[in-house]
Amino acid sequence: MIGLAPRIAAVVVLYHPGLEVIDNIRSWSGQVETVYAVDNSEASDSVFNLLVAKVRNITYIPQGANRGMARALNIGAERAIEQGYGFLLTMDQDSKAAPDMVALMLDCLDVRTLTQIGIISPFHVTKSGHLPGKEECQDVMTPMTSGCLLNLAAYRAVGPFRDDFFIDFVDNEYCLRLRKQGFDVCRANLARLEHSVGDTKKYGPFIATNHSPLRRYYKTRNRFKVFHEYVMDFPGHCFYDLVRLVKEIASIILFEDEKLAKLLMMWRGWRDFRRENFGKYAGRV
Repeated sequence: MIGLAPRIAAVVVLYHPGLEVIDNIRSWSGQVETVYAVDNSEASDSVFNLLVAKVRNITYIPQGANRGMARALNIGAERAIEQGYGFLLTMDQDSKAAPDMVALMLDCLDVRTLTQIGIISPFHVTKSGHLPGKEECQDVMTPMTSGCLLNLAAYRAVGPFRDDFFIDFVDNEYCLRLRKQGFDVCRANLARLEHSVGDTKKYGPFIATNHSPLRRYYKTRNRFKVFHEYVMDFPGHCFYDLVRLVKEIASIILFEDEKLAKLLMMWRGWRDFRRENFGKYAGRV
């Protein structure tokens, strides 16, 4: 990368983390100056706490309650800005990075100016078999949060992640907001992140993600909010996502367990979108 490398902090969002999460964190913690480990678990695990404390540059921030993915990301961003960092690496607990991931993402600053960049994503290695593009730094619409470098100058310009989304489509909405305000969202195709996407199975054109009924609620509610707010700016992306929704419903009906529970929670998500009822779901599952 040309010039001085920016100072980089990281935030990792924890929720009932297993001991394998320590190895995941160690795979990338040495690539940044400091790590904010924001734990959304209702009660912390003493063994995990002892092990995470041995990671040299980590600050453990227990919440004592599940306050959502967006709030945890905002806590990390606010801390990083206070301490003078230029970029924030946003990580999930189930992701493992290649040893040169951050350096290769910073190479995007050779072809994009610092004022252009909103988010730089790595290439996510998943079970899907999806292959990266040939460009070193490629425009992408809405990469997943894990492994992304967020330009904190852009964060200050467009505002925080939406706490009221809680989880799901937090990354989608934020990338569209960055794009709408003139920032680039790109992917460094040589940078690699191993990302677990849960119990996902492919059946021809259908992908069964086997998300819980509660996750189906959040995905549906927040998806329609994103569509409502951004369809005029990004019609192709929004209509493509509606096609994905139809395929997800078909996958639930054809291949997944708890069909009725998931469809009911999707209906509740649609209902709460219509009522402008956001935040953490407080009803029965």
